[in-house]
Amino acid sequence: MPLPPDAPLVFDEVLDHLAQDGRLVHVEYLPGRSERLGTLARPLPATVTARLGGRPLWSHQAEALDLVRDGRSVVIATGTASGKSLCYQLAIAEAAADPLRPGTALVIVPTKALAQDQLRALTAFDFAGVEAATYDGDSSPEHRAWVRAHANVLFTNPEMVHGGLLPNHARWATFLMRLRYVVIDEVHTLRGVFGSHVAHLLRRLRRVAATYGARPTFVFTSATIGDPGRLAGGLCGLDGAEVSSDGSPAAPRVFALVNPPVVDAATGVRTSANSETAAIMTDLVRAGHRTIAFCRSRKGTELVAGDVRRRLGPAMGEKVRPYRGGYLAEERREIEAALFGGELLGVVATTALELGVDIGGLDACILDGFPGTIASMWQQAGRAGRTGRPSLAVLVAGEDLLPEFRLIAPVLRGLTRGTVVDVGANIGYFPLLMRRETARPVIGFEPQPFLH
Repeated sequence: MPLPPDAPLVFDEVLDHLAQDGRLVHVEYLPGRSERLGTLARPLPATVTARLGGRPLWSHQAEALDLVRDGRSVVIATGTASGKSLCYQLAIAEAAADPLRPGTALVIVPTKALAQDQLRALTAFDFAGVEAATYDGDSSPEHRAWVRAHANVLFTNPEMVHGGLLPNHARWATFLMRLRYVVIDEVHTLRGVFGSHVAHLLRRLRRVAATYGARPTFVFTSATIGDPGRLAGGLCGLDGAEVSSDGSPAAPRVFALVNPPVVDAATGVRTSANSETAAIMTDLVRAGHRTIAFCRSRKGTELVAGDVRRRLGPAMGEKVRPYRGGYLAEERREIEAALFGGELLGVVATTALELGVDIGGLDACILDGFPGTIASMWQQAGRAGRTGRPSLAVLVAGEDLLPEFRLIAPVLRGLTRGTVVDVGANIGYFPLLMRRETARPVIGFEPQPFLH
C-alpha cells in the first residue's frame, strides 16, 4: 500500500516491508501545522519571564494563562506536546514569588512516572521561590515530613490526597491556607466510577481549603478529550472556561494499521500481536528510529521486550528495556533516567508511560493491540514526534475480533478524538461520602451537586 506522495519518507523502508505480505491494512497521513503565537493581557513578573529564555507563548498558552491569573478555572484540551504544562507552571511560579501572599499549588496526576516527569520539567526552570516535591507511595517518612514543612508545589495522586493529605489537613495547614491552584493533569482518565470518586474528592478538597480561607483556581489538562468543559465542571463543581484551539506547531505523522499475518490458512490463526509488535520494533530500532511500544499487560511487556532483545542481539538488545508497574522505585528511576537521557534505543511499557510523559527524541510508537479507548490510542501515539520531527504510530491488531473491527474504523471516521465524559455513575460513592475530615463548617460554602 503506497504512502501519500507528500508523506514523510523516513519510514518508507519499514512500511514497505509491512506492505509486502499484506500486513499493512491502512496508512493515514496526518499533516503538520504551523505555530500561532499569543500575547498576555498583562506581562509576567521579570523574574519569571527571565527563566523562559526568550521563549514566546503559543496562542492557547497565552489564553489559558490569562484566564488562570484572573482566577478563572479552566480546562486546556490541546494536542500532545502542545505545552499545556507551561500554562500552569508560569502561574505557579508567579504565585510562589508573590511578595505579599505567596501561593501554593497542588498538582494531581494519575501515575508516579508522570509526577516525576512534571517535577523534572518544573525544577528545570529554576523559578525563584518554587520548592517542588512529589508526595506518593514511594515517599519515605522523612521525605514526607520535609514536604509538609517546606514544599509549596506538591505533585501527588488522588489516592494520596484521599488518604494522606485531607484526613491530616491540620498538618498541612500552612500549605492549604495559601493554596492558589489545583491542577488535575490527564483529566480524561477520570471517567466512570473512578471519575465519580475523584469528583467527590475535589469537593472535599474545596471544603477543607475553604476552612483555611482558600478558594483555589482549578486547572484541568488533557490532550484527548471531547466536551472538556462538561467533564471539568462535573469533576470540581465549578464553571470553567475551555481552551481548545491549539496554537502549537506539529510535525507530520504517519498512522499505520497492521494486521498480523495468517500462519494457518485452514484455521485462520494469525501471528500473535506480541510477536508482530516485537518484529516491527526490531525493524524500527535497526533503522535508527528510537521507539516505544505499549503492551496491555505486564507479562506482555516482558515478553515483547525479551523478544526484541533476542532479535537485535547482545549489542543493540541491551539498549531496549521493559518498563511496568511492580518494579522497585530505584529500578523505575534508573530506567526513566536512561530513557529521558537518550541512552535507550527502545522501551516496551505498559500504560505507566502513556500519560503525558515528555520523552524527547522518540521517532515511533507501536500499540500492541487496541488500548480500549480512542483517548488512550491518541495518548500512546502522542509519545513519539514531540521534538518537531516526523513520527510514526503503528496499531497492531490483537487476537480478538473487536480490535480487528476497530482497526479500520478510527481512520474511516477521521481519527477524531473520542468524548470521554462518563463520570456520572451513581455507584461507589459511599466510601468517600462517609469520609469526613475534622473541619469546622464554613458559612456560605455550599458545594454544587455533582449531577446537574
